[in-house]
Amino acid sequence: MLIELKSKDLLCLVKGALYSTLGICILYLIVTNQYKLYVSPRYELFLLLAGIATLCMGILTIAWAPPKQYKHIWKSIIPILLPIVLLVVPPILVPNTIQVQGVGAVTEDRNDFNFSQDDISEVITINNAAKEPGISKSKKEIVLNSDNYYQTIITMGSHPEEYIGYKLYMTGYVNRDDNTLKANEFTVSRMAMSCCIADVAPIGMTMHKDNGDTISNDEWVTIEGSVSTRNFHGRQQPYIEVQKIKNAEPVLGYVYP
Repeated sequence: MLIELKSKDLLCLVKGALYSTLGICILYLIVTNQYKLYVSPRYELFLLLAGIATLCMGILTIAWAPPKQYKHIWKSIIPILLPIVLLVVPPILVPNTIQVQGVGAVTEDRNDFNFSQDDISEVITINNAAKEPGISKSKKEIVLNSDNYYQTIITMGSHPEEYIGYKLYMTGYVNRDDNTLKANEFTVSRMAMSCCIADVAPIGMTMHKDNGDTISNDEWVTIEGSVSTRNFHGRQQPYIEVQKIKNAEPVLGYVYP
């Protein structure tokens, strides 16, 4: 087998090895669920087929390599090598921010809205298991988690007046990138991915809390608030009056449409 490979063209063998490596990298990302750092979950099947096809291409390129040649254009391997480097060394491609920590890390949203152990004037205990995800009109309650986060915010933004007075519970990081924010206002956000890593952007809701300016930027918090509205460039926008707040563990990974 080794003698047979030695008689084949070196450039084709290198290309075959690189194609095979790229296919294995793609399949590894799917198996470990780390592909969600690069593309939306709805592309999982396409990515799986691409990984299998790339691996097969590598094997066939090696198997069908022509006899040894002595003139090679080595720069032709760059288009194959570049994605391998980007996938094998994730910090090059994955945003190195507090909102998405760790390489390939995705953690579950614990939805810990229990404020009973915190030093807050009004002590409440919330039974998470009994909560309906998203918007519950019967309870006048909105609970955001990783699964419904994007859709719930979009729904609220479409008809914010319908949810005035609802209790809202959510976890996210404090974001003050919006230059229209006033004193003691901040945004609680998560990083959203619509298609792929190229379109990652924060999505959240504007909050107000007495002494809100004392909350550190990029700090992860869980809040309980009351939904109201504000006028934002001529249209109504959800506006949350924060009633209770506590520190939270970062929820790693993205939210998706």
